[in-house]
Amino acid sequence: MTILPSIDIFEKYISNSRDISFSDINSIFFNENIDFLLTSNYLDFLEMNFGENEILQSLIVELSDTNRISVNAKDNNCDDIYEKLYVDNVEEIDCLFAISLDSEHTIDHFKYSRKSKQTKNKEYILYELLKKCNITFYHYDFKSNTEIQNFIKLIFNLPKKLSQILIYNRYSEYNYFQFLKGKSIQYFNLIPKNKTSQRKLEYIRINSDLKTNLGRNLVLKTTDDLKLLHERQVFFNYFILHTDQAFDNLLITELNWKIQVNIDRKQCLNEWSKKNRQFVNLN
Repeated sequence: MTILPSIDIFEKYISNSRDISFSDINSIFFNENIDFLLTSNYLDFLEMNFGENEILQSLIVELSDTNRISVNAKDNNCDDIYEKLYVDNVEEIDCLFAISLDSEHTIDHFKYSRKSKQTKNKEYILYELLKKCNITFYHYDFKSNTEIQNFIKLIFNLPKKLSQILIYNRYSEYNYFQFLKGKSIQYFNLIPKNKTSQRKLEYIRINSDLKTNLGRNLVLKTTDDLKLLHERQVFFNYFILHTDQAFDNLLITELNWKIQVNIDRKQCLNEWSKKNRQFVNLN
């Protein structure tokens, strides 16, 4: 995940104001799971505005030493360099987010001053993830089933372009994912041990049902090993969606569940993918 900070983000950081917004921005800059789009011309632009500021220079050195500056990016020297950097690179860099403190821009960006914990808007979700890589909500954080559904939709709408979606789930649930119909989805489920012919018929039934509701691009792979599918995980881009209950039980009338969203450098996805070879098609 890569961040393009606006000039007022840097201005807040070097102010060393020690208020909440400074603390949040500081956490983002030192989150090892986050990279930054800082081209040569953009660094020159920052120096032109802040001079040889020691705090800023130390930050750039830290980001460079930890290999967290995106180096394969299109650069420019336009007057609106910030917006042009985003436009030129958003299709090339997986999960590029432009962020600002309070400044207005014509590009799609996430303004810190707009975030709202009460409404759980996209700004609040993204900044929480940028700060600490995870966010958790419980059943009591939602007022209706529609609000739960809208929250899940919001998470999937954060990336500009969705990658392939990997769903690991013992049950063949789709109610909360129907808005993804037609997307590239790999669904890993459980069909318990039984006669081979019966398992194949069950696979055909489930596969047909999932494709009807989630689209023909879905690929279903299954296992009969209970140990492989204890948790429920959904992976896309740099995001991980996890719940401790069946997705169909994410209802306000169910009083014992939580839903977590995480980001990382795809280490978790890489670990989970190691067991993909143990899932098979039964067509």
